[in-house]
Amino acid sequence: MPILDVTGVSKSFGGVKANVDISISAEQGSIVGLIGPNGSGKTTLFNSIVGTHPIDKGSIKFDDKEVSELPVPVVAKLGLL
Repeated sequence: MPILDVTGVSKSFGGVKANVDISISAEQGSIVGLIGPNGSGKTTLFNSIVGTHPIDKGSIKFDDKEVSELPVPVVAKLGLL
């Protein structure tokens, strides 16, 4: 079971689609990198994973807990901030 599971995540700012239907997962102890050109949505995805940008659609789970439902101190304690 992955420690991080991002499924079908989409995020828009007004009419600008920053992330569309993104799905990734990472096993505990693995190293994952996001690469891409400027403006491709890497930072938006990272901010969505740590809970600072609420997502429009999809699910982000860390250790089987929905990140959007966790208070900021819990997210920080999990090591996501």
